[in-house]
Amino acid sequence: MSGARVIPAGRLTVPLEDMMVDQVCFEYALAHLGDRTLAGKLKGYVEATLTANPGLAELGVILPRGTVIDMPEYVIASETASVRLWD
Repeated sequence: MSGARVIPAGRLTVPLEDMMVDQVCFEYALAHLGDRTLAGKLKGYVEATLTANPGLAELGVILPRGTVIDMPEYVIASETASVRLWD
């Protein structure tokens, strides 16, 4: 799988009040990828995070400050080049 990028697994504590799971995932991905556009276009990372943390969704939309979240490893496959059949 050449060209694939990986967001490593890790554990973090929600540092601020009024944070949501998708925001936590975005900021974690951004910290490891260094690319705001790529971090914003990830598909399935929030779902993978919820799967790795049973009971997290029951905390509600806004996560309590201090919530510990296990962030899963996530492999981002390189994009395939698109082929145009007609110009």
